[in-house]
Amino acid sequence: MASPAKALNGLRILVVEDNFLAAEVIRVVLEDNGYTVVGPVGRVDDGVRLAEAEALDGAVLDVNLNGDRCFPIAETLRGRGVPFMFLTGYDSSSIPAELRDTQRLGKPILEQQLIDAIGDLLAG
Repeated sequence: MASPAKALNGLRILVVEDNFLAAEVIRVVLEDNGYTVVGPVGRVDDGVRLAEAEALDGAVLDVNLNGDRCFPIAETLRGRGVPFMFLTGYDSSSIPAELRDTQRLGKPILEQQLIDAIGDLLAG
């Protein structure tokens, strides 16, 4: 039986992360597991543009993007029915009430945690 990540091979994941090194690690981990990465981007306006225009199967959003919050991207994704999760060191109190039901993965993360979380996000 294929693992959940392998069963979801080839799906397009938007990555929004302002830290270049972290974004690169996320990109490599996802691509090594068969996903197609859209981005990564590190600014809210770039994230919103991609969230509106690209065919996406899911997204990983850093909450704090150089002092701006990713919530406009999250709202765009939610409006399109694209599943997403937050990747952040912030607790749920820093997330607007209407987005607190969103899956949240704390930083720092391990590669397998990310792959498992993406698999769960896309399967559920």
